[in-house]
Amino acid sequence: MTTQRRNVGAGRAVLIAIALLWSLFPLYWMYSTAFKPEALDRRVPPVFVFQPTFENFERMLRATPFLQYLKNTLIVAGVTTVAAVALGSLAAYSFTRFRYPGSDFLPLAYLVMRMLPRFVLVIPYYLLMRTFGLLNTHSSMILAYLGFALPFTIWMMIGFFKEIPIELEEAAMVDGGDRLRVFAQIVLPLAAPGLAATSIFAFILAWNELLFSLVLSGRDTRTLAQLPLTFSTDRGTEWGMVMAAGSLTLLPVIAFALLVQRHILRGMTLGAVKG
Repeated sequence: MTTQRRNVGAGRAVLIAIALLWSLFPLYWMYSTAFKPEALDRRVPPVFVFQPTFENFERMLRATPFLQYLKNTLIVAGVTTVAAVALGSLAAYSFTRFRYPGSDFLPLAYLVMRMLPRFVLVIPYYLLMRTFGLLNTHSSMILAYLGFALPFTIWMMIGFFKEIPIELEEAAMVDGGDRLRVFAQIVLPLAAPGLAATSIFAFILAWNELLFSLVLSGRDTRTLAQLPLTFSTDRGTEWGMVMAAGSLTLLPVIAFALLVQRHILRGMTLGAVKG
């Protein structure tokens, strides 16, 4: 039995090591290439030991309006995340606490909307935004991203709200609290881990979106997702600057994840479906 347990433990360790290598090696490759001298970024076989340099970052910042792209992305991703979590929480709460025509069907309908390929919707969104004069604005991308983030947020928050005992709300209402106050002062604090986990996924979705950004944005509203495309020309791809742009683009996502990390694991287990 002891030998069998050791074999199982060794096999599990090997699988974990493979999973970590699979997940972390692309990050290592991106950051190492970002700090490589230009003469080494295409070397075959690749060079793993070199003198780091900020040359790629300096060239990238000189060649592009990086701060403008960053500002646009923060606005779009931030507003999308706040709106998706706020509206999705209200919708999910109504689905778990009330019964009305469509309350059983609508969550499934939202899930089907989430499954639709984005390239199918990009032209209708473009025509709609052009009709309302919203092209080349932050609002056009926020509305488009919200259409994809909201169904996901609703489904995530339904699982979290189901784990909160309804007796707590009933006791608070017996003591004189109205439904909205109970939701704000009791339900939301208890669902904070779920809100954190949901917000990070909604933020990543909006932060990384490229297709709708390409179609709906203009010269003044381009986002960081478009930045690496700047360095692909008919003369080839400037991989050093592409990786430098990717490295800087990833940092806010990492910072946001670290900010809410203590809630993420608890939030994911809180919303787990019980058999």
